[in-house]
Amino acid sequence: MKFYVGILITVSCVCKRFAEAEQTYMVTSERFEHYDGLQNTLFYADNMKVIGRQRTINGTMRFLEDMGDEQFMLSVEMWSAQHGDDRLKPLPMGVPRIRICEGLKTYFVKIVQPSLVQGENTDFPYIPEEGLCPLPKGEYYFKNLILNTDPWPTQVPNGILKTKMTFYKNGINVGAWSLQMKVEDRT
Repeated sequence: MKFYVGILITVSCVCKRFAEAEQTYMVTSERFEHYDGLQNTLFYADNMKVIGRQRTINGTMRFLEDMGDEQFMLSVEMWSAQHGDDRLKPLPMGVPRIRICEGLKTYFVKIVQPSLVQGENTDFPYIPEEGLCPLPKGEYYFKNLILNTDPWPTQVPNGILKTKMTFYKNGINVGAWSLQMKVEDRT
């Protein structure tokens, strides 16, 4: 019996150690880009920029319609260039097309929302644990936004990392944004 208790304690300590593992990298925002929709653009981030020595994200995003699950979806694609060049290769991770409210609840809340401080660096709607649907139309600011990478995986490939979020209405691309970041070992 003592042997089994010892194994359980050891396994618990090891699992706790992995759960508390410190990230081995730091992320610096490099470039923000906006993409128009194919036929119609209902999402704009055309004045978003990465600026200053701190490489903060600044500007506004505009949603021209309430975006609910009945008509809207989103997807996230990711690419990496481990040598820091422009030869980006697709990564197997990302988010395939998913209903917008479910995507925001499942992914945005965990990955992006920890970086947002209401009234300080954004007025983008807070998405509670139960979700927010529809995402209300409007113009939302982002000011001196630095990404909080604490909820990100403990291992991310070094080099250039690019993510692109695309919005769809009835299956047709209605606008997108991308953020290119530099991932370096923490020294």
